[in-house]
Amino acid sequence: MFATGSENLGPYQWRILARRIEELTADSEVDGVVVTHGTDTLEEAAFFLDLVCKPKKPVVLTAAMRPSTALSADGPANIFQAVLAATSPQLQSHGLLVVMNGLVIPGWQIIKTDSVALDSFHAYPGGPIGKIVGESLLLFGSPNLSPLVGRFHNHLRNDDELPFVDIVLLRAGCGDQPLADFEGNACKGLVVAGFGGGTMPDNLNRIVAETANSGCTVVVSSRVSKVTVLAETMTPVKSKKVFPSGLLNPQKSALLLSLALDANLDALEISELFNVFVIQ
Repeated sequence: MFATGSENLGPYQWRILARRIEELTADSEVDGVVVTHGTDTLEEAAFFLDLVCKPKKPVVLTAAMRPSTALSADGPANIFQAVLAATSPQLQSHGLLVVMNGLVIPGWQIIKTDSVALDSFHAYPGGPIGKIVGESLLLFGSPNLSPLVGRFHNHLRNDDELPFVDIVLLRAGCGDQPLADFEGNACKGLVVAGFGGGTMPDNLNRIVAETANSGCTVVVSSRVSKVTVLAETMTPVKSKKVFPSGLLNPQKSALLLSLALDANLDALEISELFNVFVIQ
């Protein structure tokens, strides 16, 4: 559908893709759908599609870490395994999946942990639900559906651009500089990729509170690869519009927050969205 690298894709293109997935899976002659996607934004695409789609058939995303011209290109094997998964009766009720490097992973859990290795994609939280060996699919357990699967299906009915949510990444010694010029920014939402369990410098904490109290909803995530940010681990912020991201990394947090703002959810409803990934 889009002859471009996935670094050029975002919610606008993914909404078009989601609509096409809905059309195809409603077709009686279609048993399943395989989507090839670039690896740069694969985890965000899978998370977005899981949030907006209610497909009636299996949907499997796959990609390749090596170009087709490289030695031992992984694309052909990944496509074969994705088709095998999409047509398997064993995966009829497992929701949107990602198949990469022989692993079968729930789409909402996929994260990229390496820039170049073949085994760049893993599941977090949890692990893969199966693997493919040759032409055999081996399952490890019951379906692990996202607690928010299809929660924003109504988003497919409009053409409005999603509210922009910015992300600021903290580094040692940054002080309040990441948000020093944020006043007057048009963002309706902000994700802070904090340290560890969601800590931030004292001066920045004050600005985050002021930003939230001025009308911008703020989610605190972490810059580490496997995120856990809870109310008890993050730096306390004096605002009812600042929430921990739970188990979601900054990029997934930004997508969820953007869809929540688009749906005009209030502060309590937004906080509950992030909380469901912790309490299941």
